[in-house]
Amino acid sequence: MFGCLLRCACSRCQAPGTPGTATGSVRSSFTRNPVGRVILCVVLHALAGSACGDLRVVGLSDAAYHSGADAVVPADDDGADDGGAGGGGQDAQRTQPPGSFGPHHVGFRQMVLQDPAGGKSLTTAIWYPARKPSARATPATYLYVIPGRGYENLAPERSAAPYPLVLFSHGNFGINVQSISFTEHLASQGFVVAAPNHEGNTLGSNPSDEEMARISLERPVDIVATYEALLAMNDEPDNELFGLIDGESVGISGHSFGGYTALVLAGSEVNVDAARARCEAGVEGDVFCPYIIYFPAGQTVRRPAGAAGFKAALAMAPGGYAAFGDDGLARITMAVMLMGGTLDEYTLNDLRPLYNGLVPPKYKIEIDRAGHMSFTDICRADLDVKELNDLCDPARYIGIDRAFEIINPFAAAFMRFFLKGETEMAAYLAPGHAGGFPEVSFTSESR
Repeated sequence: MFGCLLRCACSRCQAPGTPGTATGSVRSSFTRNPVGRVILCVVLHALAGSACGDLRVVGLSDAAYHSGADAVVPADDDGADDGGAGGGGQDAQRTQPPGSFGPHHVGFRQMVLQDPAGGKSLTTAIWYPARKPSARATPATYLYVIPGRGYENLAPERSAAPYPLVLFSHGNFGINVQSISFTEHLASQGFVVAAPNHEGNTLGSNPSDEEMARISLERPVDIVATYEALLAMNDEPDNELFGLIDGESVGISGHSFGGYTALVLAGSEVNVDAARARCEAGVEGDVFCPYIIYFPAGQTVRRPAGAAGFKAALAMAPGGYAAFGDDGLARITMAVMLMGGTLDEYTLNDLRPLYNGLVPPKYKIEIDRAGHMSFTDICRADLDVKELNDLCDPARYIGIDRAFEIINPFAAAFMRFFLKGETEMAAYLAPGHAGGFPEVSFTSESR
């Protein structure tokens, strides 16, 4: 069964018109966005190569194998230094360089959260500072083939709680565990990180352009619903997350379509009529114009209510300049950092106009030879999938390890400065620090 499914799905990883492509049966949004097909092919390759027994794909399922009621793995209380990250209080967190993993161990779990307003189920990946793992702890492996540095269901480390919350929005046809090098790193630095799956826009989805317009409107709502559900759990004394989250210090992050989502939650607005006019006038390489014609005419898309604690936004390889325009971006109410690559296949033309339209404080990190997938861990899957190989070709793109050696220190310093008030992080958000990375073009503007 999986072999047949693999051949069927991965045939769609080829360009339209090439042998094996079911061109007539693949709708436009699926054809134009190969990232989700790449992830799907990674999973199916792993399934086809397995014994197909009692397997779990971390990040794919829901309450079938992960829920808020999962047993917590006991911590190792021997207090020994294992040479890696360890528990630590506020002082240990402040002295940790933003590019180093730690001082905390990282726990990982998935929960199915309920949107109290819309009734939607949100399968949410959560990373958090954790106590030292015992010998019985299970290392997290994502999408079958990508090992992480965290452990499933570790007991939380409460010595420095509450921790700021960073919400992550995955990319178009992506998945909540697509950027684990980023999410695990932030958790090790003293953040709770939560990433919901956006229903209808994960791997294997095949929405029409009209459905994509609806998804564009629902994505920010998903993030706010996740935030509200976590705050409710944070107030329940019997919940493992009780008291772990500082709900007044919240950051937003996202990749690609998730970068657009992050900018909406930062306060950017979409005047639908103005956006349609920009698209009709022609916007080179814009990925949003096919969807904007289905946005509700005569309306303005705004950040949903319930985001009072949001204070900083990080958008990686974001799209959507045609949707926002300068007027919409000027409505942003918090600090924003943009990251992008010089070889981005999809949103390269958006990065600089988006930055120019932002109000200070703002930061832009351009990474030489980074592509669209360089902000995810999908390229770590060592599988012979043509499109995966094309989008991750080491002869063309920056190595994935090197990419996150750049992404993580800037991201962690940004979140620590604006969410934790660590003023010493300003030195890592300056040209002097950026000069240590020859691949980086750094631009910033303060208030």
